[in-house]
Amino acid sequence: MRNSAGENGGSSGQQTDPAEPSRLQRTVLVQPLTPAVTRSARVADQVYRHLRRAIISGEIESGARLREVEIAQTLNVSRTPVREAISRLIGDLLVREHETTGVEVVDMASDMMDVHHIRESLELCAARLAAERITDAQLQLLEDLVERGQTASPEERVRINHQFHVTIIQASGSPRLIEMITSFNEYFLHPAWITRREKKLVGQALRDHKQIVDALRARSPDQTEKILRRHLKLGLMQLADGG
Repeated sequence: MRNSAGENGGSSGQQTDPAEPSRLQRTVLVQPLTPAVTRSARVADQVYRHLRRAIISGEIESGARLREVEIAQTLNVSRTPVREAISRLIGDLLVREHETTGVEVVDMASDMMDVHHIRESLELCAARLAAERITDAQLQLLEDLVERGQTASPEERVRINHQFHVTIIQASGSPRLIEMITSFNEYFLHPAWITRREKKLVGQALRDHKQIVDALRARSPDQTEKILRRHLKLGLMQLADGG
């Protein structure tokens, strides 16, 4: 879906120097939509998910300006779905409209403490429900993840940790709660916040995972909440130390 010839300008309305591509151009050209935009899903939804993922992962940096024309040309779509996607990102508080520079990516680091506390409260609620509702299959998956985490590389451990928490959230059996927590969990996939470099913290996190599974298997909401609360404090310590 190519840009129509009659469309000009972007969200910022500013001209760019062709000899100096913006940060957004450099980012999106290196990481185009994968898979490419298809007719099987709404184009606006695909553009939105792509940009949201790129912002949260840090591929598009804080302060980068989003220009409709550049995004549309890079992703091979018209400006209409790009405009809709940017509007949704504004609603997500991931980008903001600036008086002079158009639309720019916010500095998420300044919001991470608040996000962490909100996520902690929601995930503890989900864990209590999971202790009552978790299935044998979900318990087995958690045990498998704990086992894999023992020998995983740092990169693999990040994915395993994310899947571990997502499994507990899903075990709550509350669709509304799952949706709310998932939107916050995405923030913690940013490389600056998910890499635990200290061996002591890694070891504690792995021990916590095993104890959380034991508490879930015992169907103990109180014990599950207690261990998970301590476990989530590791992430808070990392944020406080600047990653």
